[in-house]
Amino acid sequence: MKFGLLIEKDTRNIGDDIQSYVTQRFLPRVDYYIDRNHMDEFVPEKEEKVATIINGWFLQYTLNWPFSPYVKPLPISMHFTYKDWFWDTTDRPYHLQGYGLEYLKSIEPIGCRDSHTLKLLESKGVKTEYTGCMTLTLKPFENVEKKDYICAVDVSDKIVEKIKETTDMEVKVVTHTVPEKYYELSWEERMKNVEDLLKLYQGARAVVSYRLHCALPCLALGTPTILLNEDYRNDRFGDYTKYIESCTEEDFLSGKVKYDYRNIPTHSDEWKILRDNLIKKCENFVKQCEESNEQYENDINVKDYKKYVIGKSNWLKEAALESYTRYEKEKNKRRDEKRLLEQEINKKEEIIQNKDMEIKEQNYKIEYYKKEFEEAVKKMENYKKENEEIKNSKWWKLRNKLKRQG
Repeated sequence: MKFGLLIEKDTRNIGDDIQSYVTQRFLPRVDYYIDRNHMDEFVPEKEEKVATIINGWFLQYTLNWPFSPYVKPLPISMHFTYKDWFWDTTDRPYHLQGYGLEYLKSIEPIGCRDSHTLKLLESKGVKTEYTGCMTLTLKPFENVEKKDYICAVDVSDKIVEKIKETTDMEVKVVTHTVPEKYYELSWEERMKNVEDLLKLYQGARAVVSYRLHCALPCLALGTPTILLNEDYRNDRFGDYTKYIESCTEEDFLSGKVKYDYRNIPTHSDEWKILRDNLIKKCENFVKQCEESNEQYENDINVKDYKKYVIGKSNWLKEAALESYTRYEKEKNKRRDEKRLLEQEINKKEEIIQNKDMEIKEQNYKIEYYKKEFEEAVKKMENYKKENEEIKNSKWWKLRNKLKRQG
């Protein structure tokens, strides 16, 4: 039987290559490379089953699910998410209904990387088994000595500065993000890069990381690790915090947790049970496949599969992409229209506010002059009253009499 290696060809995260690296070590050879993001398009050179260890994060793009019928899978260490990155939906796992769900049930039990996935699949009636992550099967490299440096992997600048403030060791800043055209490298080069990275981690006194596929390989390689975690990532990370020292970025920066990087706390060794089980399952699968003469049995041959199934699949993807593009254009158009409408409303509101201010000012002036007028009238009345009092006074009458006599 032929063997396939599951890869993510156009990845931007070397963590995907680490996943493929740990899987490849169990295979006697690699006859085919199967792109995880095009898993349904895989077709071998002739009609035959291709044994493949299936592990990793599924599914970022549900239109590619399920696998080609030419794949004989060992479903192990799988993580399923509700979110479809293409459509950016939440709580709508299309791959876990209809034909996609039937496929999962046809290859059960499904080895789950985390309890979130296990509960999700069980809620759909799928038989499962908690297996943990394939990166736990890594073995330490020979002739790698510990040196006085700490790896800060994909953490913020504030975390890097905090580490530097609290240690006299060298701090190596590392990222799992690879260049945009990383896929142009040969697979041998990519695997060499993985090995160099893993040896860097093994040689460190400690590693501080935001990446699960940095922390778990370090656990397997025997390097003390601090995993920065937040509650919203517990669906993927939560199961492993009982093995690895973990805290939030806020607690790390605030000094709520203080670390001696040469003596980072160690936790349970129960992960080794998961490791041994993973190794056993993979080795048994490979052995059975090597001894098997299993033939491909299906109603469709390679030629027709390429012509009809893949052709139709690609047509559906293109149609979906076109639909999504139209949706985005319409959404942007409506957003622009809404923005223009809001601008018009704001202008009108500004005009109304200005008019209101003018009216308020006019009303204020009217009230002011009204009060001024009323005050003037009061004064005139007072003057008139005073004038009458003067005219009726004795001295005024005397004045007039003397004026006439004179």
